[in-house]
Amino acid sequence: MADQQKKRIVLNIGGMHCATCVQTIEKRLPKVKGVIYATINLAAEKAIIDYDPTVVDQQTIEDAITDVGYKVIHQEVTLKLSGMHCTMCAQAIEKALNQKEGVYKAVVNFATESTFVEFNPAQVSLEAIKKVIRDTGYDVVEPEGGVQDAEQKERENEIRSLKNKLIFSVVLTIPVVLYSNARFLPFSLPSLPIDNFVPLLLFVLSTPVHFLVGHRFFTGAYKALKNKNPNMDVLVTLGTSAAYFYSVYVTFFGGGKLYYTTAVSLMLFLILGKLLEAIAKGRTSAAIRKLMGLRAKTARIIRNGEETEVPVEDVQVGDIVIVRPGEKIPVDGEVIEGYSGVDEKVITGESIPVEKKVGDSVVGATINKTGMLKFKATKVGSDTVLAQIIKLVENALGSKAPIQRMVDVVSSYFVPMVLIAATISFFAWYIVAADFTFALTIFIAVLIIACPCAMGLATPTAIMVGVGKGAEYGVLIKSSEALETVHKLQAIVFDKTGTLTKGEPEVTDIIPVSAKKTQQEQEELLKLASIAEKNSEHPLGESIVKKAQEMHLEVSDPEMFNAIPGYGVEVEHNKKKVLLGTRKLMEQNKVDFKELEEKMQSLEENGKTAMLVA
Repeated sequence: MADQQKKRIVLNIGGMHCATCVQTIEKRLPKVKGVIYATINLAAEKAIIDYDPTVVDQQTIEDAITDVGYKVIHQEVTLKLSGMHCTMCAQAIEKALNQKEGVYKAVVNFATESTFVEFNPAQVSLEAIKKVIRDTGYDVVEPEGGVQDAEQKERENEIRSLKNKLIFSVVLTIPVVLYSNARFLPFSLPSLPIDNFVPLLLFVLSTPVHFLVGHRFFTGAYKALKNKNPNMDVLVTLGTSAAYFYSVYVTFFGGGKLYYTTAVSLMLFLILGKLLEAIAKGRTSAAIRKLMGLRAKTARIIRNGEETEVPVEDVQVGDIVIVRPGEKIPVDGEVIEGYSGVDEKVITGESIPVEKKVGDSVVGATINKTGMLKFKATKVGSDTVLAQIIKLVENALGSKAPIQRMVDVVSSYFVPMVLIAATISFFAWYIVAADFTFALTIFIAVLIIACPCAMGLATPTAIMVGVGKGAEYGVLIKSSEALETVHKLQAIVFDKTGTLTKGEPEVTDIIPVSAKKTQQEQEELLKLASIAEKNSEHPLGESIVKKAQEMHLEVSDPEMFNAIPGYGVEVEHNKKKVLLGTRKLMEQNKVDFKELEEKMQSLEENGKTAMLVA
């Protein structure tokens, strides 16, 4: 096996409901010759599979998942094309797309100038597909509304379907409950002069709830039994069906109590649970989409001596990129011209912009604040820092914590044990009480209460929430195992420049030169500083102006404003020159600040940034 090749694919899986579904797929995949490793994340609804491409292809792996009753979600998109002149053009695009890894099928229609593409978004992005078309010599007409993510669309469809089923269940369950408990109500319910009216009405109302709403549980139970891996769907099907079919027997043949209420109420609460579960999954998987949203969509580059705007996917290593003030830096690179402050908060968490000059490196997704930068692209696409961060979060979501592996093992034995316990309980109570109806109630109760859905879903959902929330706040968790062991930590070491901050600067100390340091002097100093910084875009300047506004100070506009990159600002107010900035600015203007040096050092030792005003 020394020469064994290894390739990794990530697939979006649909149709999973509990830990047993995960085990069904995880048991099946290793049986496919050439599959080296497979792990399924229930909360993320993803499969991460390592395989040898010389032995097995991706289609065989996907067929194995389909064979056990689940589906691999493919994204479908129709793109409008421009630049085609004949059917040969259409064939060229079609051939190029079908050769792209991750594309299942591509069909180009010359008459409508469009292409239909079916692809795996975890393997190839929509942007990469557009790049293939552009590299072939044609262009894509961008739709105004954009294209919806397949996974997101699938989840939205599932939530919509579950909501409709829930409403349907509620509408039919309420009259079932009312008519079943009519004798306890202080008012009489409408009735028809038909023999056996109430049982027949309950039968008519309960049947659609049982079969239409419960369809997903019955198909899940069938798949589970077919794969010899009983899951929670089997317990639900047995429990609700026992109550329903016993009630049907009593309705038409008499001789017992009706349990339609039990059957429909259980189905109602189970569907409600599935809806809440689907909403939770949707919220937690939004973390990666949020990270992806940080990327710039376009880049301004110089090619053949001309400045042109291109999609960020078209930027190549070595391209010269121009970024103006206020724009997002599209890719990683090295500055070759210009000077500016760059807000790197999204990557480093540092609230104050970092000065960038010739020779410094810049990172994609950060924001250029003050000056224009020209840089050479060094890392593009999946090699950028942000792409690596996204990959890290995806791997963490896909990994299994030790406790989750243990839960998966327990769940595999849990369902058969519950079935045995329910059967024993039924016969025990039937012998003791000699009451079939009561024994049946006990049987149903054991089956339903023991459903292991919560046990199988709790751990992966907690991991998704933990990793997702971490990513949202800039804390990247490398694996589920790391997250699980966090509670054992006794000390945390932060490798970070400056201090741990809340992400935005604020004024903490105002120190006039005079010995008295009265509040009036402090306010006068703050007012002068805020006038100087009123037109500044620097976060430190903005924090000074914000402090003045909080203290209700009147801040007028300066007569002249000049930002000096790396030094501070120089303004004119009431025909006087006001300087605000670093030691270098004061030294340049021959301002003596020796008596403040000791105090400044004291503030800086506490992690504060000291600014001088003259």
